[in-house]
Amino acid sequence: MKWNKYFFSAVLPLLIWQNGRAASIECANTCYASIEQVDNDEVADDIVDENAMIENSVADSIYVEDRQESRYDKRVHRYRKHWAALIPTQFVIQNAGNMGLLSAGIGWDYGKRKQWETDLLVGFIPQHQTTRGKLTMTLKENFIPWSFDLKRGWSVEPLTTSVYMNTVYGHEFWKSQPRRYPSKYYEFMSTKFRLNVALGQRITWQIPSQKRFNARSISLFYEISSCDLYIRTKFMEHSVPLKDILGLSLGIKLQTL
Repeated sequence: MKWNKYFFSAVLPLLIWQNGRAASIECANTCYASIEQVDNDEVADDIVDENAMIENSVADSIYVEDRQESRYDKRVHRYRKHWAALIPTQFVIQNAGNMGLLSAGIGWDYGKRKQWETDLLVGFIPQHQTTRGKLTMTLKENFIPWSFDLKRGWSVEPLTTSVYMNTVYGHEFWKSQPRRYPSKYYEFMSTKFRLNVALGQRITWQIPSQKRFNARSISLFYEISSCDLYIRTKFMEHSVPLKDILGLSLGIKLQTL
């Protein structure tokens, strides 16, 4: 402590004048000894503090090394990533399109620009000239090659392409031709499954972050579609009008993730 040395240096002449030289020198030696003891104690404390900091640093380093991922941790993280990919990212509602009066389901988007989509839809065909209504199921794959941003959170997809397979649940529909029909009467066609193709467009609104609740964006779309049976009929009977083999479908998509 340097200020103590300065203090006693200033007081020392007064001590010599008041109490005599010998007593003053003895007092000064005592004072300087106490100062040196204090300085030595401070140096020792500094050394202890430095040693403690070094030990803490070493302990922290050891702790970090112990926290490195093991092969087991990496495998668990990889499994979790794969399972997380199964979480649906969108919800779709669509009418018509050879899928029933109304269909609804979940979907996933993926790809570098989220240009690929896979939808799984369940639809309903109401009772019409039949004894009961029917359920349908559709597996649909979409490809959106372009997306253009507009102002105020709006964007447009000028072209969407789709290929999907759907089926109708019911004993009236069959996968292979029943024996009651002549051989190859329906050739390779079945009434159980239908292969469909569609082209369409979309417009999307990105919901502002402060107003989002269950969805990140909302898309409205339309599609013009046809199925394998209608296309086959058109090729075999050229007189069939094009409008008779095409159908219009409207839908809405909620992007949840």
